[in-house]
Amino acid sequence: MIDRPDYNRLQDALTKTDAEMSAPESHGALSGMFCAKGQVALADWLNQVFVELDLNNMLVQEASQLLVGLFKSTQEQLNDAGIDYQLLLPDDEQPLAERVDALAQWCQGFTYGLAAGGLKQDSDLPEDTAELIRDMVEIARAGHDDEMVDEADEDAYVQLYEYVRMAVLLINEELQPCLPVSDVKH
Repeated sequence: MIDRPDYNRLQDALTKTDAEMSAPESHGALSGMFCAKGQVALADWLNQVFVELDLNNMLVQEASQLLVGLFKSTQEQLNDAGIDYQLLLPDDEQPLAERVDALAQWCQGFTYGLAAGGLKQDSDLPEDTAELIRDMVEIARAGHDDEMVDEADEDAYVQLYEYVRMAVLLINEELQPCLPVSDVKH
């Protein structure tokens, strides 16, 4: 089984390939595509991440292998009835400014992924979903001055992270509702 990649390893691999998206942005885009479509072809997502998906390039191959792990773990987490879904972001040991920037990139990728997944801006969405998407657009503009970081800033980041994480689960549930067990065909 292919595991979810480590953030730093994936970010380094994508940087070496001059990918279109960073690690958090690519995970956000994938999550948005899953929320919009329900099912996503791996190749469709990879074509969003890379300028040119050249699988003869060893660096692209390495990054693609890591992305396959991210694809599979994201698909499992979003299809799981539990709430184990996690955003791909830097560890808590990284500077707050880096984590805030990565969260902003993640949200930018998510809203991009919704559009790439076919969700139209003028779609008739449930009110909660529309509000959560507007919030994601605002969070994509977030930034933080690294000079003065205190516990309140760290707490605010944790709350924002959790808000985004739960928003994805709610958006996914409203756009891709689970069938009751009695409706599932065997």
